[in-house]
Amino acid sequence: MDKIRFTINSRQVVADKGAAILEVALQNDIYIPHLCYHPSLKPRGVCRLCTVEVNGGGLATACRTLAEEGMEVRTRSPDVDRAVRPIIELLIADHHASCRGCPSSGRCELQRIMANLRIDRRRVRRLRATKKELPMETLKPGFDYEPNKCVRCGICVQTCEDLHGTSCLYFMERGYGTRIVFFGDKSKCESCLECVVRCPVGVLISKKT
Repeated sequence: MDKIRFTINSRQVVADKGAAILEVALQNDIYIPHLCYHPSLKPRGVCRLCTVEVNGGGLATACRTLAEEGMEVRTRSPDVDRAVRPIIELLIADHHASCRGCPSSGRCELQRIMANLRIDRRRVRRLRATKKELPMETLKPGFDYEPNKCVRCGICVQTCEDLHGTSCLYFMERGYGTRIVFFGDKSKCESCLECVVRCPVGVLISKKT
């Protein structure tokens, strides 16, 4: 396969032609914030957190932008920060108030983004909309769903559809009320639990021991 060379944060990297910027960055241990991206799924760019600066000017989503020979990519800049920080701060404000007791604490992609961007959760709590805490839901006998922590990235929905041709998981409602629901005959779920494994913030919790 043809190879190309380009730079990320002034560091030269080598990549396969046709690879996306985010894919190459992660392969080279260069972190770019992301929530809706998974290497086994077709990138959709819905979370917008992987926005980078390309060739000293334009902004682009790294998951959907293909790397090109000689391209110059910067993962941090004033323009990138202005594009990304408001999105992640609102996500954090809308997220569950505390990480204490969360089974995914320490492995949560949202925590990693907070650390990378040095975001103080206490400062952004004032952005949190007043809303009723929702109870834990059982989407299927094999796993539960914690709606208060869901970032609505869609990885679980996309995973189910990608692996099985049709999804048993769907988005319901809109805005702050959006949540994941199990729709249809639960017996048709193959209990592969890949949706649980791939959830970046641990809102799907397996009941298997």
